[in-house]
Amino acid sequence: MENNVHFDHAPFHHVYLKDRKTVELTGVKKIESFDSLEFLIETSLGFLNIIGNELALARYDQEKGEVGIRGNIESMSYVSNKKKMVQKEKMLGKLLK
Repeated sequence: MENNVHFDHAPFHHVYLKDRKTVELTGVKKIESFDSLEFLIETSLGFLNIIGNELALARYDQEKGEVGIRGNIESMSYVSNKKKMVQKEKMLGKLLK
């Protein structure tokens, strides 16, 4: 019996979350923005928003499309429209002024 895992579709994208302290991503096209509280990453299946604190880029392999992030991860969500995300950020910024 073989335990081969085969994904029939391309592009591939995997998310490995370990103890809410580290996350490993594949299928990464581009890191749009990041700081110690938030990462916005373009993946082959859409934009992924990662929120937490003390977040840091642990590893980035642009050729393989792989990213490692460490810190205290509070949430991860896919953003269907990047423009909506930017508008929400601007609105939040205005409220906090």
